[in-house]
Amino acid sequence: MKTMRHAFISAAIVGFCTGIVQGSDAAANDSQKWPVLYEFIELVTQDHPSLRASEAALAAARARARGQALPIYNPELAIGYESAEATTKELGVSQTFDWSGKRRARSGVGRAEVDMAEAANELARKTLLTEIFQALSNYHTSERIFTVAVEKEKLNEKFLSLAKRQNAAGEMPKAELLTAHLALAEARVARNNAANQLSFTEEQLVAIVGQNREIWPRLEGAPIPFAAVPTTINYEQLPELRLAQAKTEISRARIKVAKTERMPDPTVGVRVGEEGRSTLVGLSVSMPIPIRNSYKAEVQAAGAELVATQQDYYSVNRKIRARVDASLKRYSYVSEAWRLWQSQGADPLNEQRTLLGTLIAARDISAVDYLVQLNQTFATETASIELKGQLWNAWFDWKNASSTLTEWLETIQ
Repeated sequence: MKTMRHAFISAAIVGFCTGIVQGSDAAANDSQKWPVLYEFIELVTQDHPSLRASEAALAAARARARGQALPIYNPELAIGYESAEATTKELGVSQTFDWSGKRRARSGVGRAEVDMAEAANELARKTLLTEIFQALSNYHTSERIFTVAVEKEKLNEKFLSLAKRQNAAGEMPKAELLTAHLALAEARVARNNAANQLSFTEEQLVAIVGQNREIWPRLEGAPIPFAAVPTTINYEQLPELRLAQAKTEISRARIKVAKTERMPDPTVGVRVGEEGRSTLVGLSVSMPIPIRNSYKAEVQAAGAELVATQQDYYSVNRKIRARVDASLKRYSYVSEAWRLWQSQGADPLNEQRTLLGTLIAARDISAVDYLVQLNQTFATETASIELKGQLWNAWFDWKNASSTLTEWLETIQ
């Protein structure tokens, strides 16, 4: 009879988690709407320093692009006066003409810099969103683990009180009483560790968000199953690759700028004036002679920079593709583990612990058996909470790698 009871308890402990997550499963199967979470994210990102910095950098790039698209040379005005036997007065206007295409080449650099700033801004936004979501996930995981640790401590305190009464009545050996003392000490250490971890994750969350809150938005349910995840990725539209490609285009455009710098532009001037009673009209044309500096080194340097940025692009391309594949695999592993965990089926956790309490009160099981079974329930519950946190973090890693986090955010408002 005692063996059958132990078998029943062990089976219940192994599969208790289904009762915990049944509500989450129903929520995960439906289209989730979390207006509180969406409004929280909008509020945080609206005035976040990292986004404001990237937006300012984008505005600066656009202003530079507008400036680089304007004409390079302004007209020059010259006024001359000479007092001699005959007073000479002159008024002249000169203009350097961009015959070499410097303006067009610089405009290409400006456009590429805007593309780079736009990609950097998008990258900064998705990075911030990922940090916020993962910080929320880590915080709530630590919060739930702390709650479990507190409950474990309370049950161990109750068991120690029971053990003292039974020992005083001669129903429990002193060795088992000492075991109860040790179990409570271990539970208190676990609760302190959980409290420290909760404090650490809250610190990280506050540092990212920039404010402390009494209540943080929750991630309810679970992400969509792996089988429903779209895996088609347009790699060239990922901000990391767009950023690397823009750097390559900037280097290519700077080669054109360096080449146009080697070609001199003529300056044409017109003068009018009078000398005594005579009218003066003059025309001048000047052209720099690239003898002392042909600017060839600048072209060579720009060419070397293009090779460097191209190689950087290839390196980033490899890393991004590997990251996308790896993050998808990690999500598939955790998603499958979560699915298997849910499919085991068991009685609710509270019933299992109540049963254990009834058995130990009736001395149908020893204190050691009780503590082993009780600790197993808490270990299993903690494992389920950690697995849920890993599931959300793997989901956010995948959404970040595939640059679809913003799209997902739009679906929960």
